[in-house]
Amino acid sequence: MRTAAFVMFAGLVCAAAGQSGDDFKEMAAPALPFYDWGACPYETCAYAQSWTAHKAVTLYDTWKAGRRAIGQLAAGDRVTGVTGVVVTAKPGVIRLDRDVARQNLKRGDTLLTYANRGEGYSAVWFKGRYYASFDVSFAKLLNGTGCGGDHCAGTFVDAGNHVWWAQVKLASGQTAWAEMDLGEVPVALY
Repeated sequence: MRTAAFVMFAGLVCAAAGQSGDDFKEMAAPALPFYDWGACPYETCAYAQSWTAHKAVTLYDTWKAGRRAIGQLAAGDRVTGVTGVVVTAKPGVIRLDRDVARQNLKRGDTLLTYANRGEGYSAVWFKGRYYASFDVSFAKLLNGTGCGGDHCAGTFVDAGNHVWWAQVKLASGQTAWAEMDLGEVPVALY
């Protein structure tokens, strides 16, 4: 009985491990603009939690074009993150400088990047497959930072154009949208 339970447990662990990073959808490159609903694109980012403004933040009635400013947060104001969307007008591009066998990548391959997931992961498309979360920690950023040493196998040749909008709930219960500056660390609100 113990052996059967252990074999079942080991099989479940192996099945779960095999799914990590292997989830993909076969498809053409996503149409632009690409909307990644619910994306929270940096380490420790989570919705349904309290966030603090670290600088003045303008609030809008929507994330869409034609939006109007409806308020302002001051540094120190607290809100609750509700949801968000990363809008990719132009994906980033990573060029492989050498093979990465464990990910079936070859020198010269290119990956298109969409929303960052944090900790070196990003939504990507390559070779006819879209991966919602794929390890790209092997790529140097445009400024030369990022990976280090033998781990480096690719280089961002274009950062792309990504905009993150977060919907927040104010203490009054009103909801609003804030444009989150992905080029600024830490972001204005978290």
